[in-house]
Amino acid sequence: MGLIAGVAIMALGYFALDISNEFQFVKTDYEGGEFFLTILVFLLVSVSEEMLFRGYVLRNLMGSMNKFLALIISAILFALLHAANPNLSLVGNINLFLAGILLGLPYIYTKNLMFPIAFHFSWNFFQSIFGFNVSGLDSYSMLTFQISDKNIWNGGDFGFEGSILAIFLQMVSIYFCFVYFKNLKGKENGILSN
Repeated sequence: MGLIAGVAIMALGYFALDISNEFQFVKTDYEGGEFFLTILVFLLVSVSEEMLFRGYVLRNLMGSMNKFLALIISAILFALLHAANPNLSLVGNINLFLAGILLGLPYIYTKNLMFPIAFHFSWNFFQSIFGFNVSGLDSYSMLTFQISDKNIWNGGDFGFEGSILAIFLQMVSIYFCFVYFKNLKGKENGILSN
């Protein structure tokens, strides 16, 4: 589910920006070595960041406070980790905070890192493949496009995470994650009590 959610959001964002002429498609370029190196890099990033921020920070905070307060604090720390990234903007900061919420919500209900790791990997990997910078960092892309007017609608040099569209898509995703994982937890509790 995490893999599907990440690629779905990135594809939606790419096509919405393409349709609204926020960028102009240039070319497609597949390089096998770069493609597999990108998979490896983003797999390492997603596993290490999720183990640190959800598996350690969020888990320990939840042991001493309300789980939603713990989620907010861990999301702030996650955003702060990226504070030195190039081309960071206010919109980018908001998106990084929302990403911390989106990645942490499944964990507070399941205590399992599989969804956050898969979603984090998919989000970063497909953001890169679709031609966006990832949190301001340039990486291999299969699709290349040009942005004539770098703004908060297309994210500019920070990438998709610097866009208003990313805020909207993450807020919708947070809502659906909250509903899904809360209902899943409720069903599990119902089964355990029977």
